Amino acid sequence: MKAFLSAMGRTALDYRIAYLILLSHSAIMAGLIWYMGAEPRYQTGTEYLRWSLIALTNMALFYMLVQVVRMLIQGHERPTAALKLRMGEVLLRNDRLAHGLHSTAIFLGLIVVFGSVKSTIPAIEPFSWDAFLIQLDRAIFGGIDPYVITRAVFGNSYGVVGLNVAYNLWLVVFIASMIIVPWLSNHALRLRYIHTSLLTWFVGGNIAAIYFSSAGPCFVHLLTGDQTFIPLLKLLNDVNRETGAVWALVAQDMLWSSYVAEDGVVYGISAMPSMHVAVSVIVACVAWQSGRIWRWAGAAYAATIFIGSIQLGWHYASDGIVGGALALLFWKTSSYLASWSLDRSSPVLEPV
Repeated sequence: MKAFLSAMGRTALDYRIAYLILLSHSAIMAGLIWYMGAEPRYQTGTEYLRWSLIALTNMALFYMLVQVVRMLIQGHERPTAALKLRMGEVLLRNDRLAHGLHSTAIFLGLIVVFGSVKSTIPAIEPFSWDAFLIQLDRAIFGGIDPYVITRAVFGNSYGVVGLNVAYNLWLVVFIASMIIVPWLSNHALRLRYIHTSLLTWFVGGNIAAIYFSSAGPCFVHLLTGDQTFIPLLKLLNDVNRETGAVWALVAQDMLWSSYVAEDGVVYGISAMPSMHVAVSVIVACVAWQSGRIWRWAGAAYAATIFIGSIQLGWHYASDGIVGGALALLFWKTSSYLASWSLDRSSPVLEPV
């Protein structure tokens, strides 16, 4: 226990910037909510936390099950003892457990803060930027609504369902990244991912989302009567009637019902910037460090999420452009933050 506490204290220095960003995020958002007199919705944040803890537990149990099965196949006479030895090697070598606990605590704190603030955005700043973002998209794409361009390629059952599957897998990729990154052996890459995520969710997911409060293409007709995206929504509903596989419509109906009733476990509508695109770009940046195959797989994944965000009616194209730009900006910034932390870190102690 003494060695573990020593490792936790020693490695905490590596995460001083990350903890500072998280505390600043929490304090600034709490102050803003108090100043605006809004009622924070902690239910959404705590629900995100519950889901994350379930995912962490299941992943840990699955990992141990795989190890036990492997040991049985290898013919270990005492698989329980072998598992204990294996877990000791994984968790204690190079202060890995301490790094994992710090990283996981930071991610869990980020999820609670972000979820609580996102669900409170309409109470802080009512939706008001949708009309501007529609015009901005047209200015960028030569007077054409971007979904008209994506529809030319993906406006069929195969395209819509394929994008919908990829878009839904985003949550799996995001949760997996939060589980896997804390245990990376590449400490510099771990710190870059953490710093980038913290800054992107803070600045993009909360500050920019509040300032540019907007609902998105799938909700704008319900809010303002704007008919721009009715043809897109008709296409999505037609494909759903044919295939029953456009799950984005189910999620959109659930979010709108929660918004109208001002209640619900999953609550919170926010278009600008797209955090789906931002996170996929961060994942692509990590993959870019891992060889040619992963590099292009990550880039293709980010591009697919960007296209899906438009074709499925979740976001304006400008939402994804800004989200991706913020992710790249903070990925670059994080290299300096990680280097600063590593230059001032304590030496790793090998387990005795």
